Amino acid sequence: MDRKNFIKKSALLGGMALSAPYLVTANQMQPQDNLYSTEAILEFVFAAHKSLEETKKIIEAHPLLLNCTSQFKKGDFETAMGGACHMGRRDIAELLLAKGARMDIFNYAFLGYDDFIRKITTDHPHLLNAPGPHGFTLLHHAEVGGRAKLADWLRSKGLTEKMFKGIFG
Repeated sequence: MDRKNFIKKSALLGGMALSAPYLVTANQMQPQDNLYSTEAILEFVFAAHKSLEETKKIIEAHPLLLNCTSQFKKGDFETAMGGACHMGRRDIAELLLAKGARMDIFNYAFLGYDDFIRKITTDHPHLLNAPGPHGFTLLHHAEVGGRAKLADWLRSKGLTEKMFKGIFG
C-alpha cells in the first residue's frame, strides 16, 4: 500500500474509532417516551397467542413491536413469536417470521428444525432442560408443532417434562 492510501485509510478508520463511543451510547440517550409501553407490548404478545387477524393489525400499525419482549413474572420473558409457538399457532408464527421475527431454540423445535435441535442439545446438553416462556420445554414445543420424531428423540435424551412449573417465582 502506498503512503497516500495508507493515510486515507488511517484517517477513515481513526474517524470511525472516534465516533464509535457516540454510536454505542446514542441509543441510551433517547428519551424514555420513545419506547413502547408495557401495555402495547403485552397487547401484541397476547394477540399472537390467539388471533392472526389481531396480530396482523397490530404489526402493520406498529412494525417495530415485532421483537419486543414482555416479562410476565420475574425472568419470564416472551416475544409474540414465543407466544405463537407455545400455543401451537403456526399461522401466526409464519406471519411473524415473514416480518423478520427473531427465533430461539423453542421456536426452532416448534417449527421443525429437528436437526438443529439435535445438534445444539448434543453439543450443549444442559439446553434439554432450559425453560422457555412460562416454563414450557423443548418437548412441549416439539409436540405442539407436530414434531413426533423430535419429541421421541427428546424423551430418549431424558426430557420428560412439558413444563417446568414454579421456576419464575
